[in-house]
Amino acid sequence: MSFFCRNKRVRCQGRCGRGWQYLIQIRYLLAIPRFGLGDVKYYNPHFFRINGYSDQVPRETLKTDETARHDLTAEENPHVSDSAVVDSILDSLAHHVDIGQISVDHRIKSALLPHQKEAIDFISCRERGQLSSDLSLWKYNDVDADETFYQHVFTGAKRPERDEAKGGIIADEMGLGKSLVILSTVAGTLDRAGDFLTTETQALEAQQVRKMPSRATLILAPSSLLIDSWVDEIRKHTYPGALSFHKHLGSRRHAERDLLQQRMIVFTTYATVATEFCRGDTGLAQIKWFRIVLDEAHVIRNRFTKQFQAVANLSAQHRWCLTGTPIQNSLEDLGALATFLKVPILENAPTFRRFVTTPITTGSKGRFENLRSLLQTICLRRTRELLDLPEPIPQIRRLPLTQSERGEYDELLRGCRTKIDMAVSGRRKGRINSTVLESLLKLRLFCNNGNINAVFNMGPKGLPADPDEALTYLQQFDQNICAYCSGTIYSLNDTTDADGGIILPSCYHLVCRGCMPHHRARGQRCPTCVPGEELLLLTGPSGVMHAQPWGVYPHNGTEYPSQYPTKLLALLADIWKDTTHKSIVFSCWKKTLSIVGDLLLSHSIRYDMIDGSLPLTERLKVLKDFRSPSGANILLMTLGTGAVGLNLAVASRIYLLEPQWNPSIESQAIGRALRLGQTAQVVIIRYIMEHTVEEVHNQQSNVLSRQRTKLQLAGGGFGKGKDAASERLQSMLVR
Repeated sequence: MSFFCRNKRVRCQGRCGRGWQYLIQIRYLLAIPRFGLGDVKYYNPHFFRINGYSDQVPRETLKTDETARHDLTAEENPHVSDSAVVDSILDSLAHHVDIGQISVDHRIKSALLPHQKEAIDFISCRERGQLSSDLSLWKYNDVDADETFYQHVFTGAKRPERDEAKGGIIADEMGLGKSLVILSTVAGTLDRAGDFLTTETQALEAQQVRKMPSRATLILAPSSLLIDSWVDEIRKHTYPGALSFHKHLGSRRHAERDLLQQRMIVFTTYATVATEFCRGDTGLAQIKWFRIVLDEAHVIRNRFTKQFQAVANLSAQHRWCLTGTPIQNSLEDLGALATFLKVPILENAPTFRRFVTTPITTGSKGRFENLRSLLQTICLRRTRELLDLPEPIPQIRRLPLTQSERGEYDELLRGCRTKIDMAVSGRRKGRINSTVLESLLKLRLFCNNGNINAVFNMGPKGLPADPDEALTYLQQFDQNICAYCSGTIYSLNDTTDADGGIILPSCYHLVCRGCMPHHRARGQRCPTCVPGEELLLLTGPSGVMHAQPWGVYPHNGTEYPSQYPTKLLALLADIWKDTTHKSIVFSCWKKTLSIVGDLLLSHSIRYDMIDGSLPLTERLKVLKDFRSPSGANILLMTLGTGAVGLNLAVASRIYLLEPQWNPSIESQAIGRALRLGQTAQVVIIRYIMEHTVEEVHNQQSNVLSRQRTKLQLAGGGFGKGKDAASERLQSMLVR
């Protein structure tokens, strides 16, 4: 039986909200048609799709598969990858539709959409312990009339009552208004928060507990810039003074402990929590919060970092994770969230691996069942289809190098191959990692800047000598962490900002600003490698480590199209088609954006620019100008600065200047525009230089394919061991 529909947004009236998700729930997948479709467009939501590529299956490829079965499940279908099955499970979690009579608190002045009310009810049910028995991991057992109990469906553990987590994961895609959901939840539960404060205070006075209670909801954000976005949401959606809040940041936080108990909301950063934890500071850890909310919760996905330990160590009645990507690299990411949420039984890492991860990795029958059951219990996820936004238009610009560019690229490539061969053969064995990184970096930079002289000088470990560029590069491998507390370092600011950091020039390990006093106290020695490194403050141009000048693209009033690289000229042509649209140009590299800025100015096109060296106050001014109708229509932004959390729905054009190694970074960038409040159709344009390292997704075109075996034998890669960063790096080199 074949289904012919108007379009892919067809909805069923069943519980799932979407027919294709309902089929997944009952363990059916749509198969490829057995007969020709003529001119009818083919779309199958159960098959993995790559952003930017057409969903249309060529008619000549629609061949009859005699082995296909109409009742093939996701687990049994050899054509569906494990990651695609996991994605399908996540996208089928919009099951919470039995909405009660949700009354929005009078402190909220904005009207909530149905899916936001649904999320509030989801939160309320879990915090009140009113989870449906169908979604619980505990089943009632009354076989023995003398001893009734609840039994865990995974482990068989017994409890007299259902032992549920008092929180969960809101995994909605970016742009669905999760912040308004949390603010509405806080406003609507102030009475319960007050009761909690009274009960816990009495227990403290009776010496039954040790931690001071607070009625506040503690919200952790990746950066102070994101905290300002939360504050903007409070001012936008609530009446003045309706929700009191406090920012717990910087050196003054120790004088403000009373405010941690008095305010309704307390904001802080992951880095602040990690720094306090490593110092033994009990500022936040000494309090039992009514509720903790992790914004961009995937930040804590690595259990082995001090940052994760610090966040998991916080005490709260209720715990919530907000993330559009609860599983980024592996199921261990979800396991870390389960530990933070204190999901009974499964908060233990070995238990989680045994009952959730191992069945999938070993290919056991029904291997996804436990994962599906767990997610249905603790997770709610909806996609942007709910907003009924116009479908984004993805475009790819595949561009050839000019003859002169090709000659320079091939010359650079030959040099890189020679260096890699020398490192792998043993003559430079100790520098395999840095050699590989340096080679990739130079090739990628050439694809953007198109001039062999514009490839920047290299620092330690094959990283750029410019600190801001080095940090951006580290972000692509999830290595932008403090060597002391494992806190994530997102930006490089002046000394007045809480998000600043320092770098150790000889080893390029990072130290967050909160750990700087401790670092100085131990003699400025890197805690992970060579002692006695001098400090370099990462504060923009004045903090650059004396790197040699880049290639210069002069402009004296005359156009020099031949002096600009092919890719950036293509970008200019796209922007020039309609300069009235608000557009964001994303790149990993500050220098590339500087060249773009010069190119735009040469054509009298006004632009704004944000990179990690720009202080927080200046970044806020730039964002305000870009959002203004009278402001600049072009915003140049480094991915590390702009890929997390910001709302830039005024933009309808997204330009991605290079393919990303970490796909979540690209998704975050696109999500800045594809969100609630977007009224225009968004166009996403990606640029790829043909027959270069940028074509790594095409195995036949990858120019470094012959290095695969040698690098694997040598153990080349970034960092030590078989971590995710090493595997991604090797796959880039060796396809």
